[in-house]
Amino acid sequence: MPDTKEVPDLEVKPLPESVWGQLAAPEDGAPWQPDDSDGRTLFDTPHSEDNTVLVVFPQARCEQWRSQALAHVFSEGDNRKYLGQVVKGPYAAPNGLPATSPLLLATQIEGTLFTPPYHGWVQLAILSEVDKDGNVTAPLLRPRPNSKVKLLDLEQTRVALHCDGDLRLGQAIGNPGLEVGLQSREKHHIPRHTLVVGTTGAGKSTCVAALVERLAAAGFCVLVIDVEGEYTAINEPADSKGILPALKARGIAPAGLNNTYLLVPTSIATANPAHPHVRRFCLDFANVSPLIALELLQGNDAQSERFHAAYDAAGELVTQLGLVPNREDHRQALVAWDDQESGYPNLKLAHVLDMAEAVSALVANDEGVPEKFLHGDGFRDHPKELLAKAAQVKKRHGHTASWRKTVGLIATLYRTGLFDRAGQRAPDGKEITSLDYSKMIEGGRVLVFDMHGIDAPQHRNLAISDLLRGVMEAQSERYAKAPPDDKPKTAIIIEEAHELVSAERVKQMPTLFAQIQRIARRGRKRWLGLVFATQFPQHLPGELFTLCNNRILLRLGDEPTIQRLKHSVGGVGDNLWGRLKNLPTGQAIVSAHGIDPAMLVALDPGRCKLLMVD
Repeated sequence: MPDTKEVPDLEVKPLPESVWGQLAAPEDGAPWQPDDSDGRTLFDTPHSEDNTVLVVFPQARCEQWRSQALAHVFSEGDNRKYLGQVVKGPYAAPNGLPATSPLLLATQIEGTLFTPPYHGWVQLAILSEVDKDGNVTAPLLRPRPNSKVKLLDLEQTRVALHCDGDLRLGQAIGNPGLEVGLQSREKHHIPRHTLVVGTTGAGKSTCVAALVERLAAAGFCVLVIDVEGEYTAINEPADSKGILPALKARGIAPAGLNNTYLLVPTSIATANPAHPHVRRFCLDFANVSPLIALELLQGNDAQSERFHAAYDAAGELVTQLGLVPNREDHRQALVAWDDQESGYPNLKLAHVLDMAEAVSALVANDEGVPEKFLHGDGFRDHPKELLAKAAQVKKRHGHTASWRKTVGLIATLYRTGLFDRAGQRAPDGKEITSLDYSKMIEGGRVLVFDMHGIDAPQHRNLAISDLLRGVMEAQSERYAKAPPDDKPKTAIIIEEAHELVSAERVKQMPTLFAQIQRIARRGRKRWLGLVFATQFPQHLPGELFTLCNNRILLRLGDEPTIQRLKHSVGGVGDNLWGRLKNLPTGQAIVSAHGIDPAMLVALDPGRCKLLMVD
């Protein structure tokens, strides 16, 4: 029920003449301009939000206000200066009428031309307080009502955002002429690792291609782990019907990347056999940690136990028989061996397979292993010693079925041909060589590892794991030897990163993920940056988000995924999260260390050719 208590009379005092003078309209009938400001802050209401203020501006100023625009707020009365950014708006509202007024609705329905005088308004997020020397601090107070607001010009915006790095990503939406990029000369950008996510068709691949070009031009050695074969033709200019119009609109001419090499595992088919610099490579099994190999082979407990037994016995027999290039080097390597970082020195996959075959045969009560089941790069030339060592293993580990399954897992990996094939010839006639990481890594060079021909994800991940380890070791050595003012820089781009480290597999692969974390943390200090690109960020473990300080977020259509990212990725305002689901192709939210706040950017398309984009 309404309150029936009498309200006491209130004394109404007349406004001072000075105030009436400010409110009076100009005699010539021109729109009222209070001063040279671009807007004024309003009073707060019960619906006001912390660290935001509402700003209104006259009709004549509407064209100057844009989404994401920066502005200085000169607080009335306390002489404080704040930096703010538009997070809502700009919107238009009629003067003296609600926007839903029946009069306005009727005139629109009837097609009558009636546009009353209007004004604009925005919601401004207060980012910082700016002192007299231009230094910024966290805002502890709010601008007072009726404070003057001045938009920043292009140069002021560039300085405030610190976003014009030489690794250009594109142009800021709402700030024509403002380029956005990361810094190639500052460790807090690329070495702090980057996450690039976007659904199919959002422009993720061409964004990565453009980033590869920028990194190489800045002197980085760029390694691309390509699991789909998309980047195997980046030495050629773009010819896609979808990319060419975008390049033309930006005034960018298609062009291939120089100094590119295509590295293909052993005898596996490549997605681009016409590349002028195809190199065939194999991995050395002795470089692979047995713990990581076991995780990726995905055997059960019994099979894992037998793999370890065969591995250890094979290593002991290699040392016993002296199947090493240099005994003294082998002895020293054994002393320094860390099984979480690398494998048993000079051990080959064929050694482990032959040992498992021998134990399996003895457990099954066979007299021995037929010569055809042994390998020339294994223990074929030492059958007696092999059976003697296998007999020792048999005493501790029996069960024929478990050994047969273990042999099958090892044999499947052996048949991939990924390991220990140096000196052999691939079907295309090219010689297969081991990777010499110290010679391979060179500034300005782009190395594309074509992994699309490796069908089994666990085998591909085993190869990727060894590549990461080898590059990290080589980068550490190069960094230590280089002068302070000329440190080498390397970036590794891992496409379809969810296949390497998924949230579901982290518990099953703790050693692999621990290795990636070590590489990420050590690499950050040694100018080795990781770029994880994926269209399925929902499958990535939460720990990976903490490793990546730079994020390029393209369109994502899955609302639960967006909400998960929202809770894992800082520095992005709610207004930008609301746009992520409907971003046009080629636009992205860029959140990076030093670029604060996050920005909406129209990304530059890559100039090089990508496969499977049309």
